[in-house]
Amino acid sequence: MAQLVVVLDFSIVQVALPSMRNELGISIADSQWIVSAYGLTFAGLLLLSGRISDLQGRRKLFSIGLIIFAVSSLAAGLAPSELVIIASRAVQGIGAAIASATSLSLVVVSFNEGPERNRALSVFSAVSSAGFAVGVVLGGVLTASLGWRSIFFINVPIGIVAALLARRYIAESRDDSINRHLDIPGSILVTSGLSLLVYALTVAANTSLISFQTFGVLGLASVFLISFFMTERRSKNPLMPLAFLRRRNIFAPNVIAILIASTSSSMIFLLTIYLQQIQGFSALSAGLAFLPTGIVWLVVSGFLSARFVTRFGMRPTLVGSMVVLTIGLLLLSRITTGTPFFTFLLPSLLVASVGTGFGWTAFYIAALSGADHGEEGLASGIVNTSIQVGAPVGLALSVTIATAVTAPLAGQIGVAASTVAGFDYAFLGDLVLAAIGVVFAAVLLGRPKNPEVQVSAASTVQKPLLKLPSSRLGEKSPTISERIKGLEIRKILVAVDGSQNGSRAAETAMRLAKDYGAELIILRAVTIPNTLTPTGHRGGVGGSLILKEFYEYARKDAEDYVAALVSEANNFGVRSARGVVVRAMASPVSAIINKANGEGVDIIVIGSRGLDRPKRLLLGSVSAGVVADANSQVLVVR
Repeated sequence: MAQLVVVLDFSIVQVALPSMRNELGISIADSQWIVSAYGLTFAGLLLLSGRISDLQGRRKLFSIGLIIFAVSSLAAGLAPSELVIIASRAVQGIGAAIASATSLSLVVVSFNEGPERNRALSVFSAVSSAGFAVGVVLGGVLTASLGWRSIFFINVPIGIVAALLARRYIAESRDDSINRHLDIPGSILVTSGLSLLVYALTVAANTSLISFQTFGVLGLASVFLISFFMTERRSKNPLMPLAFLRRRNIFAPNVIAILIASTSSSMIFLLTIYLQQIQGFSALSAGLAFLPTGIVWLVVSGFLSARFVTRFGMRPTLVGSMVVLTIGLLLLSRITTGTPFFTFLLPSLLVASVGTGFGWTAFYIAALSGADHGEEGLASGIVNTSIQVGAPVGLALSVTIATAVTAPLAGQIGVAASTVAGFDYAFLGDLVLAAIGVVFAAVLLGRPKNPEVQVSAASTVQKPLLKLPSSRLGEKSPTISERIKGLEIRKILVAVDGSQNGSRAAETAMRLAKDYGAELIILRAVTIPNTLTPTGHRGGVGGSLILKEFYEYARKDAEDYVAALVSEANNFGVRSARGVVVRAMASPVSAIINKANGEGVDIIVIGSRGLDRPKRLLLGSVSAGVVADANSQVLVVR
């Protein structure tokens, strides 16, 4: 909820700007401050907000940020003058920075690294990436129906409700192991430097990157940022330890975040102008034209990207996303004044959107997985800052390239044709940025801390989801024990279902139990939905008897199967083995997890055919459900 209103506020205000100017008598030049005031304080305070939350409490800062955002939104909606609305927008940016940085770090500390956290981050990034396009549509609808003040009023109930829900559902967290001293000089320098950097890029986006004013502000921003890094080198308690930024798994994802934010913001900006000024779309129609993009971002970021990261890893997912984005930008660089929307422009836009959607969740996961315990706020502040810096970078480069191409051609081929030619070259510039992203993802992105594993657990030292082929009983298998070396295993639960995959899981669990001298629990869940009551000649009673007989038969068959596996485990040399048959509802996932939690097992072993079929890829499998929700380590055997 917090991330939704924070992201919406960027694009929703753009649509309402003309109405604000007319009612409050604001000039076109001054109206840019309604947008810029928010962006400056937002970008400048992200890093500081994330670090303070590590020290003082993430939930507390999150709630404070939401209240500041809600109150300043109310002030902006009631603003009687230009000065009040600009000041309110600046305060809004402060609240947004605090809420955004802490919300991302709360996701990190609330969900276990691996598939569980990937799913949570996919929801977070889906809202982030789709919110911009949705804001364009929502801004047009609200402004046309209720007036421009409604775009601010809508934030008030959302912000307050989210703050209240945070108190109820989110546990407080902070890092008590680090020094409580805050680096004040570093805080002032980085906040000033980032604010000036974003302001310089905003000026460049409105004029050109090559101008005296832009260079002047960029120079001043460079002085502050260089001073910040020099201060951090000497500081005993730095706001951002330089060694942290030098980690490949921190540096590379943040560069990719800048590149994706640059290309996506540039793409939306250029196509908004193209649709309205060249194709003649109205503001609302142009907003609706981006609705498919918002849907694609929502689906890809929210449902597919995290599954791809879990299934294939961060590097392949990021490389693939940047390649697809590059192809989409290449297609967009071919537009002309008469390009048809439905047969060429929309498909090209959707290709680029698929690449952006996959990359958005993946760089969040990559950037945050590189942080150690106690660094969650710092990591989230940096990745959010990268996004906020990347957006004006893309706009500045697009405006500079398009202006440089359009100006000399305007007198030769006309304003419309020269403008589109400038846009084509701007898209080629974005293509170069996306290609750089491919290189960073393929070459510079480091491997995970433990490349053999993918994580799913709630312990302090997280181990990844391990997928291995199993060998026959009696064969020596050093790879399994070596790969999970250091993990204390006293009790193992293996979930079987009578299939070949279940047999492989049982074999692997027996070898582990023998190697570690652990107790082995062999579980089979009999799935009989309790809502199923077939109707017989006696009505519901007869149906219930039929169901009961069916369940008893299935339970007896399961008990025989489990007993045979227990006997096999004892013969193989397992110290202690016992079988359990439980009744499951529509899916055995809950039954497996509840039994594991009740027994206090150290590791769950389960078989899987992988996620190679479309249905399992989209809807998940039993093993994927166990991996996502279990409190124990999970070993998935293919």
